[in-house]
Amino acid sequence: MLWSLLSLGVLLSARPPSDEKVFVPCPQSTPEWTEARERLLALDARLGELPDEDDARPTVVALGELLKSRCFEMSREETSPVPEDEPPPALSLKAWWRQGGRAWVESYLELGKPGVRTVVLPPEVRPALARETAASDHRLASLLCSAADRECAKQMEPWAARVEEAFTRERDRQAKSSELDEQISAKCEASARARPTRWRYTAWRSCQGGSIIFNTQPPVVRLRAPTDGWLVIRGRRGHHSFCDEVRAYHLGTGTAWVSQSCSELALYEDDARLGQVNVKATDEARSARVTVGTVSLDLLREMARAVLLADEPMAHGRALAISVPVPKGYRIEWRERKSGISTVGMGGGAGWFSSGQTRLNWAWFPPGRAEPLSGELTWPDSSHPAEDLADRLIVEAEESFKHGCPARAVPTALLDFTEPPGVNRSDAPEGVARPQDELLTALRKWQPPPGCSVRQE
Repeated sequence: MLWSLLSLGVLLSARPPSDEKVFVPCPQSTPEWTEARERLLALDARLGELPDEDDARPTVVALGELLKSRCFEMSREETSPVPEDEPPPALSLKAWWRQGGRAWVESYLELGKPGVRTVVLPPEVRPALARETAASDHRLASLLCSAADRECAKQMEPWAARVEEAFTRERDRQAKSSELDEQISAKCEASARARPTRWRYTAWRSCQGGSIIFNTQPPVVRLRAPTDGWLVIRGRRGHHSFCDEVRAYHLGTGTAWVSQSCSELALYEDDARLGQVNVKATDEARSARVTVGTVSLDLLREMARAVLLADEPMAHGRALAISVPVPKGYRIEWRERKSGISTVGMGGGAGWFSSGQTRLNWAWFPPGRAEPLSGELTWPDSSHPAEDLADRLIVEAEESFKHGCPARAVPTALLDFTEPPGVNRSDAPEGVARPQDELLTALRKWQPPPGCSVRQE
């Protein structure tokens, strides 16, 4: 009798509480699964036909209804990346769907197939930057296109491909240099092993969902390249061998003015100052020159767009859908009860820098005395993908330089409203104000060669 009571007690203690809910995948062999697949395909077609400028709310509601249905209800294991109360713009929703949202939703059908043990973590929704989504006083308002502008969208396609390439390059670099994936996997499995067997998948999946590698993501952009005005870039390029520079580019003609003062860092060799920069010797070795001509207009304008967007706020989060294998022995079933369980995820990102990097200041002076824009760039490369893309496009545009008679006079009045960035004090103990002033003086004193007539502003 005592043994029977003890056995009954063990059985009762193993029985799930009455308020515990269990959600499992739909088997592929069921009519429910087939119907769910058809609903997914219908939503996919709806998103494909959704105009970029339309209100995305009805489509977001349809997505929410799909996720609540029987074969997708395990999606409740993830905090909804597309909230119905604050639906994203259509541009953002469609980009999210293409970059992994669809894969995440479809993964719940895949789990219903025999032998499939892989879950998908959804990407974050990226913001949109277009005329309809930006504030009327946005700094790039004059260049923003309407989401309904099909020609602008078409022109943006090559640009969007380059942006994606730049951000993918940095994500791949982070993945190769970071052990965060392995750390997340170990932490989540350790967290799950401490739970009762029936709760292990839920604990593991909660930990995975709460663990994010914070990739930098660009907004979904509709922005014309600037086609007029002056873009001025100032600063030091190089480290041991360097050039202090002022560059002015006219976006309407491709005119390029370049004033440089180049040298190599001369270092003291005596014991008291070993390794310190000898400013006098460094300056005495300077070679100054002014070159004028043109650069490719198309490359210049693409470079200017990259420079302007490099200062735009970026999103941070999971950039793409991530597939993660479920540990062996875990039953794939999501459990809930009021008391719930608690897990702690992990997050992180990575950046890098080198002693050879410097800062460049830029300023764009639009035509018609419009308010100028300005910012900074890390040169010659950057762990910030938008800056790195701008650096690459600057190089491409400058490699197209051809000496010649300038189509526009140097904008001396505008140059007075620009400033050079600082330089590491160990490289320039006395600063760079004097050599930068000399660069401007050299531009003002430049005289055209015989036969060259320069149009004055």
